[in-house]
Amino acid sequence: MKAVCSRSRLIAILEKMRTVSIGVVGDFALDGYWHADMTRAQISRETPLHNRPVIAERYSPGGAANVAWNLADLGVGEVSAFTVFGDDWRGVILGDIFDRLAINREGIIIQDDWRTPFYGKVVLHGLQSQQEDARLDFINDQPLSKETEVRLLAGITKKIPDLDALIICDMIPGGIVTPVVTGALVELAEKTPRVFFLADSRENLHSFKHMVLKPNEIEASHLLFPDRDPSAASVGQLIEKMTARAEASGKPAYITAGEQGCWLCAPPTAIHIPAVPVSSPLDTVGAGDTFGAALTAALASGAEPVEAGFVANLASAVTIRKVGVTGTASAEEILSVYDALGSLN
Repeated sequence: MKAVCSRSRLIAILEKMRTVSIGVVGDFALDGYWHADMTRAQISRETPLHNRPVIAERYSPGGAANVAWNLADLGVGEVSAFTVFGDDWRGVILGDIFDRLAINREGIIIQDDWRTPFYGKVVLHGLQSQQEDARLDFINDQPLSKETEVRLLAGITKKIPDLDALIICDMIPGGIVTPVVTGALVELAEKTPRVFFLADSRENLHSFKHMVLKPNEIEASHLLFPDRDPSAASVGQLIEKMTARAEASGKPAYITAGEQGCWLCAPPTAIHIPAVPVSSPLDTVGAGDTFGAALTAALASGAEPVEAGFVANLASAVTIRKVGVTGTASAEEILSVYDALGSLN
């Protein structure tokens, strides 16, 4: 695999990241891992079911919080969170994690009847094996209040002059990236071309204009061919139409494709940026968050669009090797992966 930029250029980009300021908007979730020793399980006297004797637990940032975590571990100068927490134990744990990561919490709003999103993964351990039980999700079944929308947007608008980039993570249906919030962010992106806005959305990419887009192939198909089966469009069709869209918007787009790497769609033509070869075992959970964080940090640090895609691929190659955890990539780890490419050429 041929490197897109020299080692000295990569170091310069990574060092520049230490001086930039990036905000993250979205549903900041808490991931929980509860390990139950089923050899200690007892059948309940009230129901014909065995209990789940939890012997270990750990928590880590999930959802948009994982993007912020990735930015912090990349060494970004200031990372600011813009989200809504409930007045609950999950928000307290996330807040403590953010303090350890030195993430700016001034943009976090507490809404009493809101639930801080949570994904609880119960891991059952037997004599010589383990498996995941059904996941426990804490979700919101009521919409965000109008007052909270106003306060959230006021905080973002106030901070924008100090930001070099803003990442919008629209991943949870019924979350904080409401139509009102989306519309206001689109207006802000149009009025503030100096700031890199990157949108990552599973279902609503069509709503995010004047921004860098980062869909995977399925999300790109939903955006570009909404009336087709998502698997019906070819890669060539996706690239052609996305490049035309990028030309009209004046913002590049990146279509990610797992082990195939990504395509940078920007005039005059699309560029394929290959993935970094990695050996198994692999865990791709959170790789998209790492890609988006590294991509945005690189663009905000002055990298050319193709260089930024290359840095994002390097970062993703770090995290997918971290099995069993939604990982991050540091500058040192990225350089290590880059140096390993030399043996492949």
